[in-house]
Amino acid sequence: MPVQVRSQDCAASAASTRGRIRVAALDLYRERGISGTTISAIAERADVSRGTVLNHYGNAEHLLDALLDEIVVEIRYPDERVQEGAKSEPERIRRYVDAMFRFFVRSEDVWPSFSGDMDHPVAKAREQEFIDVVKRLYAATFLDLAPDRIVGGAARAYVNYSPLNDLRAAGLSLDEAIDVVAETLIALVKRRRNEMSMPIA
Repeated sequence: MPVQVRSQDCAASAASTRGRIRVAALDLYRERGISGTTISAIAERADVSRGTVLNHYGNAEHLLDALLDEIVVEIRYPDERVQEGAKSEPERIRRYVDAMFRFFVRSEDVWPSFSGDMDHPVAKAREQEFIDVVKRLYAATFLDLAPDRIVGGAARAYVNYSPLNDLRAAGLSLDEAIDVVAETLIALVKRRRNEMSMPIA
């Protein structure tokens, strides 16, 4: 067998093994929490040896960090680039709600694996990264109204998992949910500008 073919087979086998380890780890994080999940339990669930997991990832912290790296790439954090080319405040608000709600949908399969263990240092650091990214997007969306407590409170309350899930449970599609929340925020921002005699940014 040529060296190149053997090399491709080895790479495919390693990728398959890493995939099994990933699925096992995510399932166990969901069931037991991050702190309650051991390398041995992951190995058993993935049907590999403990040494194989350690060979691929080094230790439990590196495994968690690597999984979070992969997940962040897959679910794509919405950031301020969403607003590039936006020509009006209503367009920025629609883009903000659209980006956030679509992110929530992309992340709903992996979120339960980590939500019960957000005090874990690695998970906490990743959560802070996400918060920082979303703060920049929020600032790029609402510009001079970003510090306004009413706009900020409404954005936090409406652009969240719970309202999205409630709207979907009521039978609205994702696009309809985005429209409802965007229109609500657009109207609120317009009212706040009128109350504060601020020009539209």
